[in-house]
Amino acid sequence: MIAAVCSATLVSCAAQTNDPDQTSDPIEPVNRMIFAFNDTVDLVLVQPTAFLYREALPDFAQDMVHNFVTWLRSPIVLANDLLQGDIDAAGDTSARLVVNGLTLGLFDPATDMGFQHRNEDFGQTLGVHGTGGGFYIVLPLLGPSNLRDTIGLIVDRFFDPLTYIGHVDYRPIYSISAKVTSAVDFRARNYEQINEMKFTSLDYYARVRTIYSQHRNAAIKNGEIPVDKTTPDMSREFEQFVPTSYPGDQTGDVPTAREPVN
Repeated sequence: MIAAVCSATLVSCAAQTNDPDQTSDPIEPVNRMIFAFNDTVDLVLVQPTAFLYREALPDFAQDMVHNFVTWLRSPIVLANDLLQGDIDAAGDTSARLVVNGLTLGLFDPATDMGFQHRNEDFGQTLGVHGTGGGFYIVLPLLGPSNLRDTIGLIVDRFFDPLTYIGHVDYRPIYSISAKVTSAVDFRARNYEQINEMKFTSLDYYARVRTIYSQHRNAAIKNGEIPVDKTTPDMSREFEQFVPTSYPGDQTGDVPTAREPVN
């Protein structure tokens, strides 16, 4: 029922922005202010924490943290696999949930057994069923999003076991702790790439907006990278560096900034 209501709402709101080659940003001034706030939080809090995390924990311990937070999302991924009608992916996710669960999610024997991980969320599910992204939004602390994906975050809460496990007074603490750990793990794994992108971008905000939009379009198509007809350089950049909302996706080297064209 919730999914149907959200889908109906988004079809009407996103009808004008269903072109993957364009990103509608009608509230750009507000988005830029929130983006600047998020960047300050990253500079003051997240980046130093990620640096200490990388320096203090050996690689195997970081891998265990990464595996655990990825495993925690398995029920969300499974629900969306099923909603997308992707039975093969649902089988892999179910196997990963059970096999890795034998180690409490700290290790990843499922990958060695051939059960590959693929992030799925309700925003992608809506996209698979033809719902456009709507206008671009920068969420406080959570970062880049759009109308469709923001509603997807809300719906995914209902698929997350942490929403229901434990005493009701402590459930928000569990959920926030998991998200903070995921953010630190992601920042640590992409430490140099993100820093270099900040320093080499002519417009960091616009660059993140383009990369996010292209990444989400590709995620909906399960990895098929769209070709931008109007800005081919950005398409090549997307192939080289794809920051994501969740840990587990690999990123490449960040290209140097291009000189502005006179």
